[in-house]
Amino acid sequence: MSKTIKVAGTLLFLGFLLAVLTFTMPVTRLGSGFLVGEGRHVVTYLELVKEARALKVKFPNEDDISAEVVFADPASNLAILKLKEMPKVKRLPLSISSKGLSSQDEQVFTLGYPWTNTLEDQHVLIEGSARQASMLIELKMPLDLVHSGSPLFNARQEVVGMVLLQEHAKAAFPVDTPQHFAIPALLLEKALKAGRVDAIPIESLSRKTFIAESRNNIVLIEAR
Repeated sequence: MSKTIKVAGTLLFLGFLLAVLTFTMPVTRLGSGFLVGEGRHVVTYLELVKEARALKVKFPNEDDISAEVVFADPASNLAILKLKEMPKVKRLPLSISSKGLSSQDEQVFTLGYPWTNTLEDQHVLIEGSARQASMLIELKMPLDLVHSGSPLFNARQEVVGMVLLQEHAKAAFPVDTPQHFAIPALLLEKALKAGRVDAIPIESLSRKTFIAESRNNIVLIEAR
């Protein structure tokens, strides 16, 4: 009888310990972002980072770099992070589109962060179409949750928005349609200006060269 009581007591203690660990261990959230300006600032969406006690920005085949939030705008679900040190990867200054998108479908693309992070792995090219609709850009392209925070490029390789999947868009915008979205360039420009980050224009590059040189700008953000 005493042995049964001991076993039951042990199981109850283990269950209690598991419950404590479950509720006290920080939850890790993953999302994307992209480097702007001279390379120390990362644009992402606020919902990902607003409650984080620690932020790590992960670069392909490079060390992780700690970061902190230096600008937050709940109304547009935008945040700007500042890296604690300059990344070693070769990166490309990105141009923010001054015109944005029209209300007609236009061809767009983004680069998805590589999950396995090996020397052979590359960012995934994700193509589709988009159009400006009310406050947000409506997207027609295959996306995963981790792609929220990625830059959206037009055919001229300009940043026309920041990818925001439906469930993340709902955090700040009155979304009632099933597709995914992007925050338009106009709101990105306002955030960069408020955060005192200068966007640096680049010369026109071929599509292949642009993709090869800009992929290191797209990073994975680990929020704990």
